[in-house]
Amino acid sequence: MKKRGIIIALILMSIGFAAVATTLTITGTIKYGYDNDDFDVIFSEAILDGVVKGEDLIEPTDKKSITFETKDLSTLGDKSILEYQVMNNSKQYDATVAIKCERVDDDGNISDIQTSEYTEIKPSPKTLTVKAQESRKGTITVELKKVSTTELEEKFKCSLTVNPSEREEEPVEYIADTSCKSVATPNLGDGTKLIPVTIDENGNVTKVSKANEDWYDYCTKKWANAVILKESPLKTYGENEQISMDDIEAMFVWIPKYKYRLWNVNVTEPLYNAHSIEIVFDKTNTEDVEGVSCKSPMNDDNTQGLSGNTGSCNNGEYMTHPAFISFGVDGFWVGKFETGYKDADTSTHAEQFLNDDQKKIIIKPNVYSWRSNTVKNIFNASKNYESTLNSHMMKNTEWGAVAYLSHSIFGINKEITINNNSQYKTGYAALPTTDQSKYPGENGDGSEYNTLWNKESGSTASTTGNITGIYDMSGGSWEYMAAYIESNLGSSGFNYESDGMDTLKKYFDVYKSDSNDTSYSNMILGDATGEMGPFSYYADSNNIKNWHNSWYADVSGFADSSNPWFHRGGAYSGGFTSGIFFFHRNNGASAGGLSFRIVLSPAN
Repeated sequence: MKKRGIIIALILMSIGFAAVATTLTITGTIKYGYDNDDFDVIFSEAILDGVVKGEDLIEPTDKKSITFETKDLSTLGDKSILEYQVMNNSKQYDATVAIKCERVDDDGNISDIQTSEYTEIKPSPKTLTVKAQESRKGTITVELKKVSTTELEEKFKCSLTVNPSEREEEPVEYIADTSCKSVATPNLGDGTKLIPVTIDENGNVTKVSKANEDWYDYCTKKWANAVILKESPLKTYGENEQISMDDIEAMFVWIPKYKYRLWNVNVTEPLYNAHSIEIVFDKTNTEDVEGVSCKSPMNDDNTQGLSGNTGSCNNGEYMTHPAFISFGVDGFWVGKFETGYKDADTSTHAEQFLNDDQKKIIIKPNVYSWRSNTVKNIFNASKNYESTLNSHMMKNTEWGAVAYLSHSIFGINKEITINNNSQYKTGYAALPTTDQSKYPGENGDGSEYNTLWNKESGSTASTTGNITGIYDMSGGSWEYMAAYIESNLGSSGFNYESDGMDTLKKYFDVYKSDSNDTSYSNMILGDATGEMGPFSYYADSNNIKNWHNSWYADVSGFADSSNPWFHRGGAYSGGFTSGIFFFHRNNGASAGGLSFRIVLSPAN
């Protein structure tokens, strides 16, 4: 409510027989207060010279201060840039933020000087308006204006003065609580193929009953896992019996249906970056909830609507993630690792990989990923793998559904560690001692570079930060998505008419034909492309310029007419440019660095 003094006057007039007028008046005053408990503004991210440093720079107790040291400025015009993000946690008040930078001398005295003899400090912008439950981004740029013959050190501080401001909109109402009461029960199909399992921290896999209460718990980031056993020979395991990894053909993780709170419907005016995405587990579609207008823009046949169509959705509203709608399911299973090639004993057997033999599919740790294949072969092998479970090649929106759940309170909720194994082995995590802050990042195949999924620090490469999550979504090999530009199949091997692409629409995310490398507004809400803005164009440490998003500076190139197919995740050598929010393009042909992932969507 807007603050204003209000006088209430209630007037009653009576006319008597003698026509004598009598007036009665009641006067009242409404008094306004300020809810201190609701108003809280914090720093939610800090990126120094393109490298995410949030937890290292932001004071952890109240998140009200950032302390950093610039890189060495030695060449005239050198810059060091701190990008910070301010989050307004209030539900009732907007915030006005005034930024002022000052010099601090050796005695601690403060002077209102932004340009010294050697450097200039430039805050941008100088004021911010941060709406309730939203974030805004600012920068502090330090530029060398004069070179020195000796090593110098200067100190400064920038103060952000924050005040609550009036707002007329009602506080955002949540459509459901964020507990795990509504998590959709994992769908095992007819129960003959998918076997529910638990996995301990050492990677031991144990068969359980689907009625076992300890099988999964999304409130504690314990995601449901299941396996498919090798058929030749097919071994039988009893409940609570440990399953040998040698008998496992494929491992999958359940992604239950959910709604998420929109923050970047208009990609040209993003609200905030790298935040905890708000997830509500619910099997009911948003359009079926009374009073909620936002729904996933879908066609009448529940195929994904054309990209760039945000329908009636607005920032702050909840929307059922479209990945669950196209197949009409309450959840889906995702390959726990990149798809491997059965019987491959080196990473260079590319001549084996150019086929669509679904019998070569293997999804488990420490195997060589299946690369050097066309999109058509990938699509056919995936679709024929387990047709009774509606197996298929992963779509962009399905990748987005995993990424958003991972970056919520139900997942790792921060950047996952890259798989930097240079031999394209699945299920590896870069050691903390390797340098991934530049491009290329430190990579190799050995104990000095990385560790397996079930070893110490291995689970940092998981979407949950523990062993129950999904691996290889940062680094490893690039992964082709079943996502392309309308009427442009590139070198994928597909023929639009003879392959009946119209009959396969639900298996693809299709983007506008006028898409180019920066057409982020052509996103599909939920696909983890355009929503990851704003985007910046700058050179990495190899002096090659790329577009980067604001979620850990992952490289972000949209599909275009020359390269109409999307791929995700980044490469093992990508360093900070790879990640779960990485997206780029290719022509659909076979390539040594491109693999894929399989999804199962058994019918409800």
